[in-house]
Amino acid sequence: MHSWEAISTVLYAPLYQYARQFDGPAPHAAAKLPKVSADRRVYTIPLRRGVRFHNGRPVTAQDYVETWTRLMDPDLGSWAASYLFGIEGAEAVNQKKAKRIRGLRALDDYTLRVQLSEPDVLFPALLCQPYTAALPIEEIRRLGSDFGRTPVGNGPFRITEYDSKRQRSVFRAFDQYFWRGTPLIDTLEYRWGIDYPLQSLQLNGGRVDVLGEGLVASQAAKFTADPSMRSQYVQAIPVLGTQWITLNNKRRELRDVRVRQALNWAVDREQLMRLSFGLAEPWGCPFPEKLASYTRTAEPYTYDPDRARALLREAGVTRLRLEFMHGTRDPWPLLGQVLQQQLKAVGVDVTLNAMSQAAFDLATSKGEGDIYGTQLYVTLGSAIEQASTCFTSSASQNYAGYANKRVDRLVAKARTAHTLKASNVYLAKAEEELVRDAAAVFIGNMNFLAARVPQIHNYQMRGETGTYYDRLWVDA
Repeated sequence: MHSWEAISTVLYAPLYQYARQFDGPAPHAAAKLPKVSADRRVYTIPLRRGVRFHNGRPVTAQDYVETWTRLMDPDLGSWAASYLFGIEGAEAVNQKKAKRIRGLRALDDYTLRVQLSEPDVLFPALLCQPYTAALPIEEIRRLGSDFGRTPVGNGPFRITEYDSKRQRSVFRAFDQYFWRGTPLIDTLEYRWGIDYPLQSLQLNGGRVDVLGEGLVASQAAKFTADPSMRSQYVQAIPVLGTQWITLNNKRRELRDVRVRQALNWAVDREQLMRLSFGLAEPWGCPFPEKLASYTRTAEPYTYDPDRARALLREAGVTRLRLEFMHGTRDPWPLLGQVLQQQLKAVGVDVTLNAMSQAAFDLATSKGEGDIYGTQLYVTLGSAIEQASTCFTSSASQNYAGYANKRVDRLVAKARTAHTLKASNVYLAKAEEELVRDAAAVFIGNMNFLAARVPQIHNYQMRGETGTYYDRLWVDA
């Protein structure tokens, strides 16, 4: 989270930035919203004059052409490359079939034109992401591998110190930042590698001002139980995100839709979510509860153990044995224990398999484990991101092998729709199908509990990007 926050809100200024908690893109390094062609394939983006890199050079449209072309370089191996495959010719560069992106052109120093292969309702949100911010290619060449530790951006702060041994980095306000009068603080210091109990003590003692990753369940239990601490330190931030139990389709029993449905009816979400101490609420659908321009037609799962037992009998399952695999990250170790008890009541025996977080991440990426906890923030403002990341047949994080051709078709239509409202009609049908097919055990709708000292004023953030340090100030 620290590294993501650093590139999202500290070092870089993308073309657009999300307005408020659930609003769409607003101009940032761009001068105004793009002009979009009638077929929704061509975006003409006017750049804001006066935007400079931390080395003092003005940012031009050609910098975006060079930055995005570099992003496509397969030797760079950027995980973000595929997000821009919708630009005409981008994937060809990634496959080394071309050297330039055909759909990308600087019309002049302050006008960027982007042509997509087909309409993409997510494209405006992609322009808010840090991986689409311009980079100074000359600094990348000069610094080489050191660019990753001391990057040169165009955001409100520039990095002045990076110390991996002491696990700290220091940022200073950029005096040529294009939003004049900001940042309001001079220095920002990041520290990492601190365990959760010590983080809490340091926040209470005034040794740190903000917990960048927010509260985890074990901290939330302490901070929310005391009304005084809650009012002084905790700020609830609305987010789009859900939690679910992934079901591995390599297990023969879990390929039976009746078994998957039974597991959904067997879970008492109210009891589970009480253990999150405000970080999630019970929710029996795959997509976040509050989506813009979205009319939900799927019926969420609720708690019905009798129905669960009936479905298991119908499927011919007398005693199902499953392994719940988890790492060290909250809240899954504790949720696994309660889930074990709940499923036992309907005739499902769950064995808990605890491991290090690194081992867990590796095992799940290799498709191992029967069931395990998953959660995802929606960073692009649409559930397309969640569906195409986790629930379509070719999804990058669909490690459990779930496949449903109807879901694939609906999500594809949602992405190429001309408006978010039209896209959401297809998404609502896809969600209906995911619920009917019990693609996972849907358990929670996520919240974000930010923690900061009471001396901070004008604290703003979004759970999927991080704290906006450029606009807050601290009492002396």
